[in-house]
Amino acid sequence: MKLVHMASGLAVAIALAACADKSADIQTPAPAANTSISATQQPAIQQPNVSGTVWIRQKVALPPDAVLTVTLSDASLADAPSKVLAQKAVRTEGKQSPFSFVLPFNPADVQPNARISVECGDYRE
Repeated sequence: MKLVHMASGLAVAIALAACADKSADIQTPAPAANTSISATQQPAIQQPNVSGTVWIRQKVALPPDAVLTVTLSDASLADAPSKVLAQKAVRTEGKQSPFSFVLPFNPADVQPNARISVECGDYRE
């Protein structure tokens, strides 16, 4: 019985350690003394995005004219179609999976209690 308690305690400790904030461990290089950012050289602000990789499980080759579409949508309303927040379509040009994607979106479109989904599909022209 004590072994079960020890094992469950160890599992909880490992799970909590995996959730720890490791950003303090990352060292940020200090800017060089002779470099400075002027008002005309402001750093680019990156827009929020969803990124990932699309894998196709079936062992079939996509045709050269296939189009890969990734959609970010809000499916919060049960009695209405999903609202498309962002969408990106890319021709595969004969390439096969995996496909990496970056889908920028406007954070103002995402409500606090929204049910957000990411969908992917391949279409043939």
